[in-house]
Amino acid sequence: MSAERLDRNQTFGLLAVLAAVLLPHAGRLPWWLLAALAGLFGWRAWLTQVQGRLPPSWLLLPITMALVAGVFFNYHTLLGRSGGVAVLAALVGAKLLETRGRRDALLLVYLSYFLIATNFLFSQSVVMAAYLAGMVLLVSTLLLGWHSLQGWTGRWKVALAQLRFAGVLMLQALPVMVLLFLLFPRIEGPLWRLPQDRGAARSGLADSMAPGSFSAMARNDEVAFRVVFQGVRPRQEQLYWRGPVFDDYDGRTWSQAQSTSDPPPRIEAIGQQRYRYAITLEPHFRPWLLALDLPAAEPPEGRLTDHLQLIGRRLVDKRLRIELSALDRYRVGREERPELIARALVLPGAGNPRARELAEGWRRLAPAERVDEALRFFGRQQLQYTLTPPLYGQDVVDDFLFRGKQGFCEHFAGAFAFVMRAAGVPARVVGGYQGGDSNGDYLIIRQADAHAWTEVWLEGEGWRRVDPTFEVAPARIQEGLASAVPADELPYLLRLDNNWVKQAQLLIDSAVNGWNQWVVGYSPERQRQLMAGLGIDGLTSGRFLAWFLGGLAVLLGVPAAWLLWRMRPPRLDPARLAWQRFARKLAAQGLQQGLAEGPMDFAGRAKQALPARAEAIDAILSVYLASRYGGRESLAELQRLVRRFSA
Repeated sequence: MSAERLDRNQTFGLLAVLAAVLLPHAGRLPWWLLAALAGLFGWRAWLTQVQGRLPPSWLLLPITMALVAGVFFNYHTLLGRSGGVAVLAALVGAKLLETRGRRDALLLVYLSYFLIATNFLFSQSVVMAAYLAGMVLLVSTLLLGWHSLQGWTGRWKVALAQLRFAGVLMLQALPVMVLLFLLFPRIEGPLWRLPQDRGAARSGLADSMAPGSFSAMARNDEVAFRVVFQGVRPRQEQLYWRGPVFDDYDGRTWSQAQSTSDPPPRIEAIGQQRYRYAITLEPHFRPWLLALDLPAAEPPEGRLTDHLQLIGRRLVDKRLRIELSALDRYRVGREERPELIARALVLPGAGNPRARELAEGWRRLAPAERVDEALRFFGRQQLQYTLTPPLYGQDVVDDFLFRGKQGFCEHFAGAFAFVMRAAGVPARVVGGYQGGDSNGDYLIIRQADAHAWTEVWLEGEGWRRVDPTFEVAPARIQEGLASAVPADELPYLLRLDNNWVKQAQLLIDSAVNGWNQWVVGYSPERQRQLMAGLGIDGLTSGRFLAWFLGGLAVLLGVPAAWLLWRMRPPRLDPARLAWQRFARKLAAQGLQQGLAEGPMDFAGRAKQALPARAEAIDAILSVYLASRYGGRESLAELQRLVRRFSA
């Protein structure tokens, strides 16, 4: 590429493309870096407009060092996703102030391709993919314009022609991209993963439950996960998606007990019915896999804890697709460990006296009858299910059951577990999600579907799910949250009205789900299934990898070799080569042959400048013309004269 300076149109084109490439990172970069980048871009644009001089090198170094130091103090690292991208953005801004020629601009263009790829470290959505494809098209158009004979002139007709050519090149590369995506062995592991940034934002369920925890989530219409069932789909009231289990209670907050590596209790299936499904989890930065209660088996990606919670082998820090199965009916924990039973009976030493007194009266009943009596009591108390319960005092259970009588699922589950423990029945609270919104062949489970219920342990039966919310608001469990609370308390997408806006949103989500399933969710396991269907086994074996890479080398190498052969420069005539050596000797004396200057004109000018060598120059010219246009007989003589010539 020529080292000539960028003109005005080329500089503004480069600034516009770089700004568009950095735009998706705007929400991730700190405000001071955004302000600095805006200043650097604006400074360079102003210098281009007024044709001013670029800042000296001694000023660029402290600017660059200050930006890098700021990134380090902001992120405490220059690596990782956020810190690394911030450093790249800072370097792009600083590089603009020393970009004079096309060689410097070419470095920024290649860096733009890398910055485009870094966006996939944060988002792999279909919208982001479409935007980044457009960015690749623009950067490629800029690159083509600089390499074309017409150049990047800023004229619309020329720019559109170059844009169309860049699009054709991308379409030609599409089959190779698809082939690599489908066939290149996908290896899940640290090789393909960057260390995640500490303090990443978390959404969804927490590892503790207090009054207000779940009612706040009910106003969040973000997708928690999507589920596709294979075959029979459970009824709405069976859709309990199990998350964290809360054992410990301090009088206001339920929290998880310390995790152990103990195996789960024995699960006994009742009947043959199983539900097979694939769940695609959105990132929530916890290891919880939120399986349908109760998992029939442990998947390779996770394990069942002693509290029957399915957890992954690492945090769910990216979209994750897992294939699972669930039991329709089961018994579990009939031989539960004594320490877990004892923990499920612990209550604070004081507080909620009325609830304790009520539960004490149930101790004369059998444990199963105590559960039934508690459910009847909840039904008689005229409790209300609402997203806006009052703020209760220290005796939360008494205030809820006997005074305010308004609550959300965490109030019902927490109060029920309290009175069960007070009545001598082991109980705990389970957090998760309940239900789901059907969208064609899959379910959408949103953060607003978060729910809490209770489990009680009965001798000879084990753990039994009991949902006190069902006694008060059965519509919440059977039909969903929108059927149990006023519409004006819900996010727009969760309301029952089925207008065209909601239908459009669901149509978009269907496209997003297809992208997630077949592109983002194209895991090593799905690749093995696809290859098995094509009769290819051992995808990750060394033999297959060798065949694949060899075939890929042939597939790409043969066309590339053919194109290079077609584009090879023409072989120069030996007489022409001799003349060029002669011209270089004259150039050493300051006589440069012009691009449009013929041999006779150049020789005439050389004789005037070097009269002492005029005879030798005439001899070389005469023999050159005879060799070039008359035949090959004088070629040896020409080469001899050129060797002997000295200016």
